[in-house]
Amino acid sequence: MKQRIQHLLQLYAANQASREEVEELFVWLKEQEGDDALKKFIFDTADKEVNNTTLHQSDWDRIWQSVETATRAHAPAKIVRPFWPSHGLRITAAALVLVMAGCAWFYFSRPNTTSAPVVSAVTSKKDIAPGGNKALLTLGDGTTIVLDTVQTGLLALQGQTRIIKQNTAQLIYNSGSTSEQKAGEVLYNTVTTPHGGQFQLVLPDGTKVWLNAGSSLCFPATFATRERRVQLTGEAYFEVAHNAQKPFKVNVNNKEEVTVLGTHFNVNAYENEKAILTTLLQGSVKVEGQREEKEQSVILKPGQQTALSQTSQLSHPIPVQTDGVIAWKNGYFRFKETGIRELMRQVERWYNVEVEYKTDHTDQYYTGVVSRSQNISALLQTLELTGTVHFQIDNQGADGKKGKIIVLP
Repeated sequence: MKQRIQHLLQLYAANQASREEVEELFVWLKEQEGDDALKKFIFDTADKEVNNTTLHQSDWDRIWQSVETATRAHAPAKIVRPFWPSHGLRITAAALVLVMAGCAWFYFSRPNTTSAPVVSAVTSKKDIAPGGNKALLTLGDGTTIVLDTVQTGLLALQGQTRIIKQNTAQLIYNSGSTSEQKAGEVLYNTVTTPHGGQFQLVLPDGTKVWLNAGSSLCFPATFATRERRVQLTGEAYFEVAHNAQKPFKVNVNNKEEVTVLGTHFNVNAYENEKAILTTLLQGSVKVEGQREEKEQSVILKPGQQTALSQTSQLSHPIPVQTDGVIAWKNGYFRFKETGIRELMRQVERWYNVEVEYKTDHTDQYYTGVVSRSQNISALLQTLELTGTVHFQIDNQGADGKKGKIIVLP
């Protein structure tokens, strides 16, 4: 049976399935009862390549949108709720459900209890739009430029480096072939994204950087010394241009330093998270931390992550699913047994909202994928489908926030 479902999914993803094969796949997906292990296999296969056919998120959106449409055409929509064990808990799985204008899939980990009927407090009348391409550029002389409102084209000169806004989401530093400057003439620039903002930039050496919401990157307008050094707060994904003569170094919150020659990696260093997470996707990096005047360092291989705790303890490398780490860069929230409070911290940053808790539940963990381009109500309604949490949206937010999200039991 497993091989048959694999085959049907491959055909569907490649648009080669016959009508009968599509119906067979949909019938299996809509069944209330079934092989729990096989259902878990389908969830786990969402990002895997099988027989040279990759099931991308768009394929799953298409499959489940069709399932939902077919279900509505014949009977009232219902949530498929199979159970299987995970780490001593029971997991409730909600079938991918069409929410608002987009699709999402989730399952939920918790002790084996019976949940109350879902009564949503989230309505489209009280809604908050997602974040977008927003950032502030601070030049070496203190001049500031709001990048999301300024026209595209040449913005400024910093020494011999031209700063160009390429499009609505990208800033390019073009140092040309005569970029070398004398020591002492280097001008430092900073790009800062607010909560509810993100931006891309290309540094003078060709390194590409994606800044997540609530982040900042400080860097020289020209890399004139023997090393390329930048300072990061918040979260960023780097694709570093290779230069064996000039190592690229990232100072993270003045607590950690990442050294590379040319590689792809992500650093999550928000102050309200438990640790600074450095994840390598390609190449090799050395991560160094300071603890009680004693240096610590680890070498990461692709697919590995290290954590620097709040007590400045640097962990040994562990394997991770990198798709989940850089989901934000690709336009998604991707959770894997993520606690409700950690999940809502991501929501706070991307939607620029504050969160208030009126529940003491700490045993709620979610796994799933939701597009970051949807209004906040779509994400909250998807979470409410688990029947374990409810939300209220208050459009009146304090301190420049777009609103408040109240988490209810």
